[in-house]
Amino acid sequence: MNVKQGASTVNAKQQVKTMKAAVVNEFNQKLEIKEVPIPDLEYGEILVKIKACGVCHTDLHAVHGDWPVKPKLPLIPGHEGVGIIEKVAEGVTSLKVGDRVGIPWLYSACGDCEYCLTGRETLCLDQLNAGYSVDGGYAEYCKAPAKYVVKVPEGLTLRRYHRFSVQV
Repeated sequence: MNVKQGASTVNAKQQVKTMKAAVVNEFNQKLEIKEVPIPDLEYGEILVKIKACGVCHTDLHAVHGDWPVKPKLPLIPGHEGVGIIEKVAEGVTSLKVGDRVGIPWLYSACGDCEYCLTGRETLCLDQLNAGYSVDGGYAEYCKAPAKYVVKVPEGLTLRRYHRFSVQV
C-alpha cells in the first residue's frame, strides 16, 4: 500500500521521494506539472537542486516533436539548468555537495569515437542531450554526469550565469 506524505510517497518496503516536474507526455500538448521520482544516481553522476532553467527554442521543438529524431517520451525538457549539487555518487572526485553547476545541452558522449577524441563531442553519434534524450531541468532536481557539468564561479550569481549560458 502506498501513502502520500508531503513530497514523498511511502511504500510498504521503501520510501520513494518525489519532486515536481514539467512533463511532456505527448507531442503538441501542454506541459503537465507532475510528481515524479527524484532520479537515482549511478556511478559518476551528481544530483542538482535546480535554481533556474531557461526556455530555449530547442525546448519548444522537443515539446512539439518537430525534428526527425524525436525526444524520449515522457520527457522533462530543459537543457540550460543551473543549481546546487545536493548529492554525489561514487566516482565523482572533481565536485562536491554545495558546488554550483550548470547542466549543458551535451549531457554526455561516448568519449571513444573519432569526434570525441578530437574535441568534437557534439557530433558524437552516441551523444545524449539534456531535456531531449534524457530528462532535463524543468524540475526541482536533475541528475547529470559530473564530467559534463560546468562549475559556476563564486561571485557570479546563478541567474547571471544562466543568462550567459543561454546566449553562448
